[in-house]
Amino acid sequence: MAAVAKQLGCEVEVYDFADKWTYVEADLYGVYVSTPDVHTSIAILKWLKEKGAEKVSAGGPHATLMPKECLEAGFDAVCVGDGEVGFPKILKGERIAVGWLKNIDESPHPDRSCVDLKSYDFKVGDVQSTSMMTCYGCIWSKCAFCCRPPHDLLRFHSADWVIEDLKQISDLGFRGVMIYDDEFFTYPKRDRQIIKELGRMEFSWRCFGHARWILRNKQLVNEASENGLRGVLIGAESGSRQILETINKGSNPQMNREAIRLLSSKGVSVKAAMVVMLPGESPETLSETWQFCEDVEPYVDDWDFTMLAPYPGSKIFEMPEKFDLRFDKRDVYKAYKGSGTECWEPPKISTSKLSFQEGLKWRDALEQRFKFKNKMEF
Repeated sequence: MAAVAKQLGCEVEVYDFADKWTYVEADLYGVYVSTPDVHTSIAILKWLKEKGAEKVSAGGPHATLMPKECLEAGFDAVCVGDGEVGFPKILKGERIAVGWLKNIDESPHPDRSCVDLKSYDFKVGDVQSTSMMTCYGCIWSKCAFCCRPPHDLLRFHSADWVIEDLKQISDLGFRGVMIYDDEFFTYPKRDRQIIKELGRMEFSWRCFGHARWILRNKQLVNEASENGLRGVLIGAESGSRQILETINKGSNPQMNREAIRLLSSKGVSVKAAMVVMLPGESPETLSETWQFCEDVEPYVDDWDFTMLAPYPGSKIFEMPEKFDLRFDKRDVYKAYKGSGTECWEPPKISTSKLSFQEGLKWRDALEQRFKFKNKMEF
């Protein structure tokens, strides 16, 4: 967004409020709003208004999904969709500025000079790194817990655009990068060019992967492992085949086992993401998850155990009864990852066979046993 604003002749300053809230005088303030951080974003909005800000706009995923709610919270304008299209409309006075790029190569490369990226302790392996994205949207986009607006279609940057972005990252002195696409290994003809360039430039890199496409494109994964790929996060979610079918994940426990073992055999570090309290969760399904974790433990280097957070726009949020879920829709603007994230609380979600308290105990036990290696049974 900084690059877009500068193209339009604006002077831009970017502030990260994680450590310190900073006020400067400006004609327009933009606040990024994600669903887990809604309450914090609204607090920032109110703080800016108290300081004298006249116009504060909201952008980001939650703003795209819930624009009227953002206006009701006090934002003066909301960007829905791609900021490259919506931001110029906000400058012209539109309150809800909607826009989507057809060709995302028209988007400028991020202006990484606006932030001191090297002040962040972010590494891939032992290499100081930064982030990038090579596409918008998700190739699967059918998961019941996923919330996506209808126009958020899968759009890829060309290999040339991505390679130019890598050159700019390299010129800043980085030799590591995290690719934040929902899934990589989905567009072999293009991805192969990017992978070769990552190897040629001697980047260490990580990405997200889906078992379906990892197994479909094994040769591509092999080439990636030979060209700097250091780690992949796989959203395995559950060890229960029934639950994965219910949420329409597009994979099953056996596919996830095979993908994890394949990556490990290539020397690629694997992080497995698991979710507790998915639709139909029970002691039996969580026992299956426990067994799955034991099966793949020799091949997994790190774990992420979360409680399900039903977000607006997802099927499970709109039709909880269909998915055997019970939760207060006013209580879901938060997320929970357990240890190290004390500022987040888990939404109080239950199923017909498992209370919220029981589910939370399962999550904590899974984390202690597999992430922290505290040998225990549950």
